[in-house]
Amino acid sequence: MKCPKCGRELLAGRVHIGGGPSTLLFGDGVSFGNLTFKTEGWQDHVMQDTSDVLPALYCDKCGVVTVETRRIGLSTLEN
Repeated sequence: MKCPKCGRELLAGRVHIGGGPSTLLFGDGVSFGNLTFKTEGWQDHVMQDTSDVLPALYCDKCGVVTVETRRIGLSTLEN
């Protein structure tokens, strides 16, 4: 798949949330962060829970990352 920003081939991999301050506190790799998406007129929507490991594509040239999440249809939840 090509990067939508620069056109370079994307690298396939996985993303997860971890390595935050709570990792230092608990020392066992536990983190309590979530990846949240928000756009104008939307509420915050958690796209990735702390424990999720999701498929992703990364552009090594410009840094674009796409994450495949199981959370779909969020626009239908808005007022």
